[in-house]
Amino acid sequence: MRHKYIYRRASNAPSPSLECLLMACGRELLTTWEVLRDKELIERHLSQLDGLYGANAEAKVRAYMHEIKKTERGI
Repeated sequence: MRHKYIYRRASNAPSPSLECLLMACGRELLTTWEVLRDKELIERHLSQLDGLYGANAEAKVRAYMHEIKKTERGI
């Protein structure tokens, strides 16, 4: 049986799952940086984020990395 109505989001706001994904990406890249100290690797991954997750994703991940570094890691 097919439903008459299909659930659709009412706004064009980013989905909460995308924000969680970007936070996790920031945490992963920060940990990679702390272990390897390979700036070229981190920059290469950051440069690909806009293509994968949409406009402004790189800036958001960088902001999450700085936030995590300040609040959780105490660096």
